[in-house]
Amino acid sequence: MITLSVPSIPISSNKAYAKRRGSGARVLTKVGKKYKNETKTYIARNYPDQLHFFKPDVPYVGVVEFVFKGRDHLYCKSWGNEKNAAESRYKVLDVSNRLKLLEDALAAATGIDDKHNFALLLSKTWSRDYEATDIWMWNREEEPNNPIDELLRQLRTAQPHRAVPGLFTGRVQGSP
Repeated sequence: MITLSVPSIPISSNKAYAKRRGSGARVLTKVGKKYKNETKTYIARNYPDQLHFFKPDVPYVGVVEFVFKGRDHLYCKSWGNEKNAAESRYKVLDVSNRLKLLEDALAAATGIDDKHNFALLLSKTWSRDYEATDIWMWNREEEPNNPIDELLRQLRTAQPHRAVPGLFTGRVQGSP
């Protein structure tokens, strides 16, 4: 297992990517390129030993936690107030909307395409003191008893699904 912590949170994919006129292809915006380059550089400079963990043609599983500075990034202040109350306790902040740009930055830093990410658990939380993206990754071949695959095995045992082959054997797809 490796851990990485980047002292920023990726911008949403709505701000990171735009459609190219004429072709409709999705391209990185200026701010998307800036985040990707800064994050790739930060990881390369601060985690050179951890980058040796990543190998080609290996399935990975991981946890990504987006830590926002301040509770107000996630919760509506006016929720529960009678006058001008927010409809929900939570702000519109899709955690998965930030993953693609982070995966692209990790791929650029590690040289391993994000197609090798077989399972990712996403989380958002807040801190009074800092903003960060915390990442834990496991090599599924070398660490078959990692906590992500263990959780998946427990879920499959508790609620098996017949549609996916291999689930009743307890073997996780993508592992040897």
